Amino acid sequence: MRWGSGKRAVWLATSLIAAALFFAPAAPAAVYWATGSTIGAANLDGSQLNQKYFKPPFPSDSAGPECGLAVTPSYLYWVGAFGIGRVNLEGPAAPQTIVGGLQRPCGIALDGTHLYWANREAGTIGRANLDGSEPNPAFISGLNGPCNVAVGNGHLYWLGWSGIGRANLDGSEPESGFVGTVGGCGLAVDSSYVYWGEYGSIGRARISGSEPQPGFITGVGVVSAIALDAGHLYWADQPEGMSYASVGRANLDGSGALRSWIPTESFGLGGVAVDARPAPLPLPLPSQPIRFGRVRHNLENGSVVLHVWVPERGELTLGAPKLEWKVLKGPEPPPWRGGSFVWRLKVWPGGASAKAKRIRASLRDKGWAKVALRVSYAETGQLAETAVKRIALLRHRR
Repeated sequence: MRWGSGKRAVWLATSLIAAALFFAPAAPAAVYWATGSTIGAANLDGSQLNQKYFKPPFPSDSAGPECGLAVTPSYLYWVGAFGIGRVNLEGPAAPQTIVGGLQRPCGIALDGTHLYWANREAGTIGRANLDGSEPNPAFISGLNGPCNVAVGNGHLYWLGWSGIGRANLDGSEPESGFVGTVGGCGLAVDSSYVYWGEYGSIGRARISGSEPQPGFITGVGVVSAIALDAGHLYWADQPEGMSYASVGRANLDGSGALRSWIPTESFGLGGVAVDARPAPLPLPLPSQPIRFGRVRHNLENGSVVLHVWVPERGELTLGAPKLEWKVLKGPEPPPWRGGSFVWRLKVWPGGASAKAKRIRASLRDKGWAKVALRVSYAETGQLAETAVKRIALLRHRR
């Protein structure tokens, strides 16, 4: 669905800093995609490509955008493992779970007043107000494995094991066998057609349900999500085997299909959405916390090596006290694999600051000096967080 046009003001803010206002220049529309841990974004001309445009905070019910994206002029919505989240694109950037306590929801669609989602295991379609209030997880029930939803032409559509179903927006007159389909989970509608994803193709039928074309676009992977604007169709394309997924694009008549229009750095995509405005500046949030491990002392020169557990790639710096330091980065897992890794922060009593001189004097006279290390960690694309580790520097007295 297409929303708005023109310039957009984007506020970048956290609870720790004041918001700052930026204006994006006029450009083609923007596309967003969910990787399971982050949301990527780019303009439709390929500019401002950002594989980590936004990372929902963890832990929360909506952490990890697994199965659905939607966008309005003001908000970006995503579907997590146990809830639905949203963030204000116009500021301040305060992400929140607006519908929680769900069980593996999938797909999201919006109209002017409500948001809708599918509950595959429960066999229901849920509905809530756009701010998440008044949630009804069983707005429509008795369905056969619904896995995605779409809104258009005064109807709510869903895709499940029985094909594409349809109902009025108030939930009345549900029709489970509106269009028979096979395979995937992507679903989208416009004023003329309904589109769906299959294993290796994208299907299309007229909005009335007539003239189904199961092979409308062929030669693609597993299509898990579809989005539309006035001129193009976009989809989340998952190839077979261990290959990165891509955002695909084609003209609305099926021509000019580009399966790898935007390659990603993920093995799976859980959603795709299109906005009529240009891709905004990134929405950084505070980095995930680091953890400290063992401390190893060098009694000859008073240096220490502090083991630091780091959740993601980024930068580690020593802010205080003003001593000499160096980060020794060990092996890091590939980008697609989760899990923390260990870096070593080496600190020694060098430097010209008054604090460094006092520490050297204490090591010389007492053989020890207590310090509080203020270690700053900035995850790539996120804002820095500071942690304090109190240790003692030790050295043989001469």
